[in-house]
Amino acid sequence: MERFNICYGCMNPLEEGAEICPDCGYRVGAPHLPSYLAPGVTLNDRYLVGKLKSYNGESASYIAFDKITESKVLIKEYMPDTLCTREKGSSVIKVNPDSMPQYKTFLSEFVELNKVLSKMRTLNHINAAIDMFGDNNTAYVVFNWLDGMTMSEYLRMNAGELTWEEVKKLFPPIFTTLSLVHNAGLVHRGISPENIIVTDKGELKLTGFCIADARTANTDLASELYNGYAAPEQYNSSNWQGTWTDVYGISALLYRILTGVVPTEATGRVSSDNLIEPAKLNRNIPANVSKVIMNGLNLSGEMRIQTITELVTQLFEEPEYGSKRLSSSSTQTISIPRQSSAGTAVRTNRQSGRGRSSAEPISRHRLFVLIMAVILFVGLFFLVMIMILSLDDNSSPFGAPDSSLASISESGGFSEETTTMSAPAPMTETTTAVTTPADNGIVYVMNDLTGRSYDLVSKSDTYSSLVFKPEYEYNDEVGKGLIFYQSIPKTETYKDGTEILVKVSLGPKYIEIPDYLALSKKDYFAKLNELGIKYEEQELETEDTLEGYVAKTSKEPGEKIDVEAGETLTVFVAKNPPKPETTETETEPPLIEDPFEGFITPFPEDADIIITIYD
Repeated sequence: MERFNICYGCMNPLEEGAEICPDCGYRVGAPHLPSYLAPGVTLNDRYLVGKLKSYNGESASYIAFDKITESKVLIKEYMPDTLCTREKGSSVIKVNPDSMPQYKTFLSEFVELNKVLSKMRTLNHINAAIDMFGDNNTAYVVFNWLDGMTMSEYLRMNAGELTWEEVKKLFPPIFTTLSLVHNAGLVHRGISPENIIVTDKGELKLTGFCIADARTANTDLASELYNGYAAPEQYNSSNWQGTWTDVYGISALLYRILTGVVPTEATGRVSSDNLIEPAKLNRNIPANVSKVIMNGLNLSGEMRIQTITELVTQLFEEPEYGSKRLSSSSTQTISIPRQSSAGTAVRTNRQSGRGRSSAEPISRHRLFVLIMAVILFVGLFFLVMIMILSLDDNSSPFGAPDSSLASISESGGFSEETTTMSAPAPMTETTTAVTTPADNGIVYVMNDLTGRSYDLVSKSDTYSSLVFKPEYEYNDEVGKGLIFYQSIPKTETYKDGTEILVKVSLGPKYIEIPDYLALSKKDYFAKLNELGIKYEEQELETEDTLEGYVAKTSKEPGEKIDVEAGETLTVFVAKNPPKPETTETETEPPLIEDPFEGFITPFPEDADIIITIYD
């Protein structure tokens, strides 16, 4: 790792003396939130920490580099910011003296959760832990780095929604994975478009596992609830949670994907439930699917579909008109024991047995039709091939080859121009390929790349025949990371290995300074980092502002700052004057000598693990 410079934004090699990463636009020396690890810190003598990617009430996640495997990883640090702080200028976490019992309890849950996930490495559709260790008075978990996009980004690339046919192809692995996670005694509680990753291979990965209190309101941790996707029971810590909680989350996700609309927040529905059935928002959604989703979004945990197995069974079963199987009164109205899996299994088996005999004749008929269709297609294919091979080399059933260039898409059909979506299967963008009579080589027709994300375009298989040469410039009219110029114009042809110059926006040169009113330095620094504004922190002794909150800035909110020139904003953070001396003596909060003692050192593979789901 010491052989070359590295970008802390994407962990790619960086040329000596470069100030801006050509791959991600990260600026060398960019400020970071002091409450979290500084880029460049090494953990466990192995992992080089990069930019902070996200944080919630339980933990913080960083992009990092594994010096041994020389690969990118994601590191999650246990960091409940309501119970602890980070020592200034240090990586060590300091626990609030009165929060030590809660800190240790949640730390134990955090480690046990990830120990269970680490044993699920054979599941291809979750990002399981690959390493765990203790340092800096806390615990760290290491995951593989996933190249891809969130489901939110994927939907934006696909007109905001998917069809039921596309969902049927994409989601079965996620349903299976979530069912296996439940069998291991875990509940996710955070299923949403932000925690589903669509990889560059077009596969779905379930991420974002957290301990229960981080996804439940009114606990000792700052709760992370995804509005529209969190179940009603997550807003009250006295309510029971279980597999039915994730049924609500996955049903809300299907609602969003199929309709393009986020379901009404659960707390709002409790007072006035006016949630519209999916089929009324999109008439192409099958009636049966629409009803099952609404059953999965039932506000009552007991009346709701209880397990993922039940949900999938009902989503994919054939509708039988005149049958009671599709009526809401015949499903999901039977309460199951909240902490017993036996009752759930019995009820699921009954439903499966009841539906098997009635569905079997339909399945056989469909199978017969499908086989006949395949046989017919294969026969026609060979017939066409025989006709083509019977012609000489200079003839063609479609006309003379030199009369025009036929535009043939990758799917084999003829088209004047293909669509311009850049996303993984099943909805993929294609480049138009044509065959030239001169050398029988394949050339491609260029799509319009302007206004597209460079990161997504450059990694897309659609443009694997191009060699991208990006130039980064500030642009007041084009969003950060978007392409605003391409050296090969739209509709021009190019061959495999052609270089293309693209200009990528770094965002506007001048950015408006955000307001800091009633914001802690942590929240305000997060705003500045998001906008790409460099800043420095200075303390200001004052009684007018709560300590730790922003008192003023070197430029007033609303004024512009020159980010291209590297102008730095000075942020003055309030420090209240010392209180009058008292006779009480202050003591330094104790450190946890070994956060792994007794429950995570060492990690025996055959250790028995008991998981308790807390309400």
